[in-house]
Amino acid sequence: MAIKTSMSEVQCDYSIRFGLPSSVESPASIGAKFVETLDALSRIDPTIFGDWQVMDFPARAALPLATARARIGTIIERNVTRGDLGDPLPVYGYTADAFTRPAAKSRRVSLRVKAGGKAKSENWLKTGDWKVFPDPAIVTYPLFKAALLAIHSIWLTPWACAQAFRANMVRVPVVYRPGVVGYRLEDAPMIPTDPTFPESIFHIPWFAYLSAPLASSVKPPPEIQTERTLDGGLLMIATEERLDPDIPEHVRRARILAETMIACTGGSS
Repeated sequence: MAIKTSMSEVQCDYSIRFGLPSSVESPASIGAKFVETLDALSRIDPTIFGDWQVMDFPARAALPLATARARIGTIIERNVTRGDLGDPLPVYGYTADAFTRPAAKSRRVSLRVKAGGKAKSENWLKTGDWKVFPDPAIVTYPLFKAALLAIHSIWLTPWACAQAFRANMVRVPVVYRPGVVGYRLEDAPMIPTDPTFPESIFHIPWFAYLSAPLASSVKPPPEIQTERTLDGGLLMIATEERLDPDIPEHVRRARILAETMIACTGGSS
């Protein structure tokens, strides 16, 4: 693992993960909410949440939002979950997927929502790209908070979590024979200074939202900042700085959030 030399560096993946309850919903309805979400994000900061490209999976094509907008229901209907033989399985829902197309991959943002099926789903807004950590300029508390609340206002998420993630696997050199060196993968703590940090879908929570029913019995300790949302939900915040897994106090507060979210949602690995 690379060594951090500056607080301005980012050596984690940062995303917002949110849950949706099972709910049979039409592709047209899902598509309308998805476009509304992209528009809401763009209003937060069009230099970051702009130039959206919407995926049409069967066509293996990405369409500019301006093109996809008028036919979004058809696109989402085509993005139905399919079986091994390609047969549509709407009972498992439909996938809406879009990404931005910045000049630098580190400023890329992706949004994926799976909805309309009879099973709960987990969905996400991600920053950065494959093996490319996000630009620190797009990983800020005000930006992520605005994005999380915008997503929640449209999808009415029972829970949502802004989180950091660091790979918990390391490559260990293996000498197979003289002059031939390979590698094997071994488990490693995601947070070396706290190897017992709870594993869960929330990874390393930065801040998190719980709906009013889920938060009814939650009483966070004083060091966790809290806010009530307009719908009576609870926002719990480990830090208003960028969460840094190498700062012990950030990790300590993140653990409190992780344990709270696991207890309230059952969202362990």
